[in-house]
Amino acid sequence: MQGVVPSPRVAPLLRQHFVGLASDVDDPEPPVLDLAMEHLADAMMLPFVLFTDAQGRFLAGSHGAQDPAAFERTLQELADRPR
Repeated sequence: MQGVVPSPRVAPLLRQHFVGLASDVDDPEPPVLDLAMEHLADAMMLPFVLFTDAQGRFLAGSHGAQDPAAFERTLQELADRPR
């Protein structure tokens, strides 16, 4: 994610539409762990990325290396969803 988040097409989307939360993968908060286990139970490779709405409901997620263009598409799709 270090090379994806600051990219010129991703960073503005993140700033405008999202709130980030970093959780320690070795000691995640219980609600984060519950959400990951329910929706990304087969995830094996870091980083784990979860997108939720303001109420904490799962919207999308991924694991492993992220392609900046694909990550941007996911962000744009989530930003364009009606609330």
